[in-house]
Amino acid sequence: MIYNEKAIVISTKEIAFNTYETKLQSPQIANSARPGQFINILPSIDWNNIMRRPMSISSQENDKIGIIFKVVGEGTEIMKNWEINDEIDIIGPLGNYWSNYKDFLPILIGGGVGIAPIINLHNMLNKIGVGHSLIMGAQTKKDHFIEHKPNDKIYISTDDGSLGISGNVIDVLKVIDMNKNIKIFGCGPPVMMEALKEYANINNIKCDLALESIMACGFGVCQGCSLELIQNYDKKHSYRNKFSLICMDGPIFDAKKIKTCHI
Repeated sequence: MIYNEKAIVISTKEIAFNTYETKLQSPQIANSARPGQFINILPSIDWNNIMRRPMSISSQENDKIGIIFKVVGEGTEIMKNWEINDEIDIIGPLGNYWSNYKDFLPILIGGGVGIAPIINLHNMLNKIGVGHSLIMGAQTKKDHFIEHKPNDKIYISTDDGSLGISGNVIDVLKVIDMNKNIKIFGCGPPVMMEALKEYANINNIKCDLALESIMACGFGVCQGCSLELIQNYDKKHSYRNKFSLICMDGPIFDAKKIKTCHI
């Protein structure tokens, strides 16, 4: 079920360079969401833009949800300055969620603030006792907010080599035991998603990717977040065979079924 909830700001703090984590009191969404789903946010009651701001849920417990965001425009600038006890209009939980992880060794991969739904999945897998590895990639040390702990199967990488493993998340994958039946769960910027899609397809690895897109409604009405699929030509051609909506059919897609991650 989708709720339109008036969430209460509990806290907002900077966790890395220009990157913030906000906790919201949101009982209905916190108790119904699953890792991978997102909310659509009205940054303020004075917000005059058509589009809300979609944000993946990074945590959920005790009637609270978390979001992680980087300040990149007017909406996130307002969000950064939310004060404790502010009332925020949100819609959720929206989209599909991570699944089919128990028959594989999950490799969770997040890039930048794309780590948000990955962290939520990581916490859930820890809770239910499913072993996995976690990889977070970023450009430089200042962009990171988790620790590099290879002994605990938590790996971080930096493009400039300033922290963790030097290189990108594909370089980190090379230190993971590929002899096991692994499945990749990824979320991040389009370039990273495209690289993961290509790597997984070439190596015949199961891979589910959470894609990011600008969304107006968040539940399939505006048709503004269409994604072209690799068509199954055995089926009769139709719009719904050729395109999916990221907000409703996604944001999580099988890497083998999408044409491109560049939305």
